[in-house]
Amino acid sequence: MKSSLKPFALITGASNGLGKEFAHEFAKRGHNLILVSLPGENLDKYCKELEYKHKINARYYEADLTKENSPVELTNWVKENFSVNILVNNAGVGGSKHFEESSVEYLDTIILLNIRALTLITRLMLSELKGYSPSYILNVASMAAFSPIPYKTVYPASKAFVYSFSRSLHEELKGSCVKISVINPGPIMTNSDTVHRIKKMGFYGRFGLLSANRVAQIAISSMFKGKKVIIPGVLNKVNFFLLRAVPLRIRLNLLSRLIRKEIMGEAGNQS
Repeated sequence: MKSSLKPFALITGASNGLGKEFAHEFAKRGHNLILVSLPGENLDKYCKELEYKHKINARYYEADLTKENSPVELTNWVKENFSVNILVNNAGVGGSKHFEESSVEYLDTIILLNIRALTLITRLMLSELKGYSPSYILNVASMAAFSPIPYKTVYPASKAFVYSFSRSLHEELKGSCVKISVINPGPIMTNSDTVHRIKKMGFYGRFGLLSANRVAQIAISSMFKGKKVIIPGVLNKVNFFLLRAVPLRIRLNLLSRLIRKEIMGEAGNQS
């Protein structure tokens, strides 16, 4: 027997930052939750907190989604025990490094989490989602999806995949009960370290900066309205048009200088 007749929202990367705010916003709206994160990130306590405060059911699953069988094991467990009508593919990772100084493990983690896990979880949950009308998939990309970024290299490429994948899947499922949205946030205030790192990059690094809670609110509201592409905040919308308007050669030069500031700032902090 599945645990509840009322369906759940499945959220990956739910223990902190934007994923944690997604969980909070869905709980406020009365949605049951299945939260997924790495082991040891206090998801059990967070689930109890959400249950007590919002009178919903919240369950958790601890897993490293970069492991080969992890997406299959997660989705099998979910489908055996719960009914799901919302999938939020939020889990992701990035960073700034010289490409030639990046370890195989660092690069592999970005590819496996940002691309493989998202793709497989979506594919394996699709039949479940089709059991509800309407149902929703929200994929988290980034403003980085709209341009190559030196010293981030694989990260923007992975988010460009998420954006392209989401738009393609939306077209394939047009007319079905499953609605696909992709959100492309800019810089997000998740914690003091992140805000400090963003400020190191100067004005453009702070351009479009929003709180994780505000991004989650915009994302969920827009998803339920059926919006295909979500760019949160006026300044990020301006940034989107600037990225389209500025020639790639100039854009790459600007972004290269910007990210070098971030790398130099981090190196200075470590010395």
